[in-house]
Formats: sequence, C-alpha cells, structure tokens
Amino acid sequence: MMIRGAVLHDGTGSPPVADAVFVAVDGMVTYAGPAVDAPDVAGSTVIDAEGRHLIPGLIDCHVHLGLDGGPDFMVEADCEERDAVERSTRNAARHLAAGVTTVRDLGGIGMSSIRVARAQAAGEISGPRIITAGQVLTRTGGHAHVIGRQVDTTEQLISAIKDLHRRGATCIKIIATGGVLTPGVNAQLCAFDAETLEPAVAFAHSLGLAVAAHATGAEGIETSLRAGVDSIEHGSFLSDEAIALLAVGTTALVPTLSAPIKINSGGTAIPPETLAKSNEVGAAHTKSFARAVEAGAWIAAGTDAGTPFNYHGAFADELAFMHDYGLPLDRVLVAATRDAARLLRLEDCGTLAIGARADAVLLDGDPLAEVSAYGRVRAVVQAGIQTKTGP
Repeated sequence: MMIRGAVLHDGTGSPPVADAVFVAVDGMVTYAGPAVDAPDVAGSTVIDAEGRHLIPGLIDCHVHLGLDGGPDFMVEADCEERDAVERSTRNAARHLAAGVTTVRDLGGIGMSSIRVARAQAAGEISGPRIITAGQVLTRTGGHAHVIGRQVDTTEQLISAIKDLHRRGATCIKIIATGGVLTPGVNAQLCAFDAETLEPAVAFAHSLGLAVAAHATGAEGIETSLRAGVDSIEHGSFLSDEAIALLAVGTTALVPTLSAPIKINSGGTAIPPETLAKSNEVGAAHTKSFARAVEAGAWIAAGTDAGTPFNYHGAFADELAFMHDYGLPLDRVLVAATRDAARLLRLEDCGTLAIGARADAVLLDGDPLAEVSAYGRVRAVVQAGIQTKTGP
C-alpha cells in the first residue's frame, strides 16, 4: 500500500517531511520520505492524505483490557476469566480504532490477557498487538490482590515469574507499593524491600522479560529503581533521589496521568475511600511528572485504561494531560511512539523507518502544533493493512 501527500513524522524526533510518501510491502515499511524520491509501486492500494499528518502507530504502555472503567474496581474485578476475555476483545478493538496499534496489558483476570494476546497474534480478533504480564504479582493482601498472585518472598516471586513466562506472559508486573483502588491499602506503602525485589528482577531479565513496577509511594519507587526495574508505573511521589535515578535514562516513567485525573472527576460514583486516596495521590502525581519532565526523564505514554472512568480508546486524553503538565509536543509524539517501543523492547515498531513494521496513523491535524490532533484519527494502518477510514 501507499500513502501519498502526507506530512510525515517518523517518530524519531526529526523534523516532519512535507509532501511525503509512505510505502508498505508485506507488512513492512519499504519507503517513508519525500515524494520526489519515492519508488514506483505499481498496483498498490493508494491513499491520498491530502496534506494530513502521518505518524507511527501509537503505543499505550499501560492498559487493563479486562476492565471496562466502571466506578468500582473491586466490583469489576469480580468476574470470570471468560467474561474478561470478552471485555478484552471488545476493548482491544477500541484501542485500534483510536490509532493505538500496540498495547501492554499490565494486569488481567486469570490468563485472560494472554489468551487475547494469542488470539490477536493469530488474526482471530481485531486489535493492537498485545504485550502482556498476565497477572500482577503482589504481597498477600496487597494492592490489586483480587486480580493478582500473592507472593511475599524472593523465592515465591521467582516461582511466579517462571510460571507466568511458561504460560505466555511477555513482561512482568510487580506491585511495589500500595495503591488507590484496593480498600484498606495505603497507597504509599512499600511492599517489597530491596533484598526481596532485586533477585526477582534479575531473574525476569534472565528470561528476557522486562519488569514494570506499580509504584506510587516514594520509598517503593526508590527501591524499584535501585532493583533495576524497566519502568515505574505512575510515579506519584517522586523524591529527589528518584528524579535523579530517572534522569539517568535507563528506567522509563509511565505516568498514567489519566488514572487519578479521571477518578477524581467521578465524584460520588467513586467509593469514598478510593476518591480520598486519589485526591491525595493526584495532587502529588502531576507535580512529580512535571519535575521528571524537567529533569529529562525517559517518558513512555500509558493510560491505565480500565480504571474508573478511564475508558479504552481514549489515548488522546493521556497525551493531552502529559502536555498540560509540561511535556512539549515534540516529546509527546516520541513518548507515544519510539520511546514507548523502546520500553516494550519492540525494535520493529515505534518509527516509520525502512524495515519497521508498517503501523501508521493519519491525523486530521498537526501533532506538533495541537495536542488535540491525536483525537482526530482519519486512518489507521496496521502491518500494512488499513483498518479504519474516516472519523
């Protein structure tokens, strides 16, 4: 296929190319650049972009496909695995329609996310490519224990990681602190000490699995960073030490600003304890994010979609929030493409470079001029096949 007449943003942070051509053959990018140098591809499907902006397929690094975003997490989490598979299938399609061609599911119900990831890879369902942790790993009675495996020692962590890998998990999610959505759990509680966490992270890495740490409180964030996790999810209370460690650029921050912002918008529909914790966390969260941006931290975009009022397919909202709280528009684009792909260890996506997977999104608007452009998706291309046309 060919897209011509586009303003091309390749995802690397390079200046856009006007009057560009994008060519995909057998699901891979074979050309992306000025029209004057474009190859002649006879017989290809041709889309006339008419000056619209072409970007790499978007990547959401933090979703929960098996949750629909209802006001009470504990109620939604109380469901059978087959129901979570149905939800996940439906929600995956919503992400793709919004221009998200890859997601990372960081906590499903049972093995639902692994089952759906396999179905998508086999072409049995429509949706983005799915990297998945399967189930979260949490302390006994800790945050998200209702959808997780409860582990308390290094040996139990390693055993669970080994089993999840065997079952098909393609990353690991460790609940390193308390959280907002679990009743009776302090959001800033540190769940694992360094002696427990470090060997488990090293073991996951030995299997080729990246480790995401749910970390809201300062102590748990610092412990996770020192343990060598690949990403801090949320990062609500970032200390000076945490900021300095993030500034090194070896661990990504996935801010999920949508999570507290949308919970806080829910009013009386949200359980009172959840709302109180979210208000406390939210105030610190946006300030921490702004500091991380100023320090030059590696930012990868993620929504936490599936949490209360945080609906699947609303990736554009997260990008707007990141911009509102300090991330320049050029970094927003890179955070949602190249730098997200880097975190997910996907060398074949995140840019429109020759040889990359042909995932692309055509926008009615310039993402370097207005963040709202991400909400105006004109066309979606996944592995060289157009999956959506029109608003």
